[in-house]
Amino acid sequence: MSILHGPTIPFPADSTIPQLFAEQVRERPDAVAVVDGAHQVTYAELDERSNRLARLLCARGVRPEARVGVLLDRGHELVTAVLAVLKAGGAYVPVGPGHPPERRREMLADAEATVRVTREDLRLAAAWPSTPLPLPADSRTQAYVLFTSGSTGRPKGVMVEHRSVLRLVCGTDYVAFGPDERMAQVADPSFDAFTFEIWGALLHGGTLCVIPTETLLTPGALGPALAERRITTMFLTSALFNEVMADRPDSFAALRNLLVGGDVVDVSRARTLVDSPRDARPARLVNGYGPTEATTFAVCGPIESVPADAMSVPIGRPIANTSCYLLDAGLRPVADGATGELFIGGPGVARGYAGLPEETQERFLPDPFATEPGARMYRTGDLVRCRPDGMLEFVGRVDDQVKIRGHRVEPGEVEAALGRHPDLRQLAVVVDGAAGERRLVAHVVPATPGTRPAGLREFLAARLPEWMIPSAFVVHPALPLTATGKIDRAALPTAPADGSDADAVSPRTDLERELAELTAELLGLASVGVTDDFFALGGHSLLAMRLVSRVNDRFATEVALGEFLHDPTVVRLAAEVSRDR
Repeated sequence: MSILHGPTIPFPADSTIPQLFAEQVRERPDAVAVVDGAHQVTYAELDERSNRLARLLCARGVRPEARVGVLLDRGHELVTAVLAVLKAGGAYVPVGPGHPPERRREMLADAEATVRVTREDLRLAAAWPSTPLPLPADSRTQAYVLFTSGSTGRPKGVMVEHRSVLRLVCGTDYVAFGPDERMAQVADPSFDAFTFEIWGALLHGGTLCVIPTETLLTPGALGPALAERRITTMFLTSALFNEVMADRPDSFAALRNLLVGGDVVDVSRARTLVDSPRDARPARLVNGYGPTEATTFAVCGPIESVPADAMSVPIGRPIANTSCYLLDAGLRPVADGATGELFIGGPGVARGYAGLPEETQERFLPDPFATEPGARMYRTGDLVRCRPDGMLEFVGRVDDQVKIRGHRVEPGEVEAALGRHPDLRQLAVVVDGAAGERRLVAHVVPATPGTRPAGLREFLAARLPEWMIPSAFVVHPALPLTATGKIDRAALPTAPADGSDADAVSPRTDLERELAELTAELLGLASVGVTDDFFALGGHSLLAMRLVSRVNDRFATEVALGEFLHDPTVVRLAAEVSRDR
């Protein structure tokens, strides 16, 4: 089978997000729409707050197809803002705090988002009337623009229409939404899982429950938080799922649905969960696959068992109102069981890339297998095969794109950013590590002596989000070249397992020595100094979570992850362990 169709299920393809939200406001005005710490916002309150802000946005010139930058952290104010943008007829462009200022400016400029929403605008909006505006009626209007990594050196803004969002959360067959659902909100707003979370809850009368980032990343804190908030459905990236499973595998016991995706699901972690006693695991574990260009999910599959000899977990089958085609280089269906490039069709396919007509034409092609006039299919670049049971299995990529902790990363974009450094003569950014543990490594040739990895990392931190910064910077006198004069990436050496600076401070106590050894082991380094910055040595937030978990297990302490993130050094970790003990 190389052409697969999900079931055809009626969904409100001619409606818009504000129209369906208005129906929920009429049916259950006093039901809680959003829970954010001490804040509980009902449907009627959210409706009124978003109406006020929508009127302010309209006064600033927001009209259908206008793009509005939303510069807010996760929380009830963010929900108000994106709903207000849609009510004003615009498309929201979420630019979260995980992006450095220069990248935010680039994204907003590329999206042509001349109007922006900040917390100050929410305060100003309080003076505007809360009466409803005429609701936008065109389901083919843009709803939002999300940016993904671009091989040309700049991120690409994916334009998604209202119809595509409604195909994701209405008439679904991969999960059932309803007013009794309490949806966890954990995704960064610039990550497309946010679409599933917010509209899966609010267009069905459910409750969106914001989980604080520190709770999400603190070992042992997630499970109690999910139980306390009575969460029924949650999506986690595969990387975070793996970390939680390694530390507290019973964290998801209270859930009705746990969806995992964003990268290859770890076989052993999935097997551990599905083999757990029924009262220690969620009722359903679902593998969710889909690029941003196909509106979050295109393929899903329940994970009910994982055989002992399984080498991978299948990604599933096309969800309702979605088609998948496995094609060869000539865009012909491959033979049954053969590997082909995955193309996705149906109303979930996005409009294209904002301001990039050539890239849009390259990736969004006419769909020769569809009956709808003008239908298009999206070329994913993913290689998959169809198993005899009809389940799709991920095989690899046709290009260099990789997933780093659930985020799409084009090494070419990282190279382009690093190439702006004035003191580099040659550079190459490559990927090493297996699925789920992949990392970026930058190999550089300085133009002048004295260029240090710490300075290069600082340079990139001002331009790229944390997940796009290489874990290691290797300085060379020259990079190997092929016979044609190009950099021979295959001949680049493995990054050395010693990231500690020559001026590193050695441990001064037994506790510091033990913590330094734990940190070095986790980072794969020969040693670390007690004042070395964990992130400058190649660490990231999930590794920090793992380190704090190991420290707490070793010393029977309850060190908070936030304390370490505030000062990511062995010295601070030793101080927190001593204080807790």
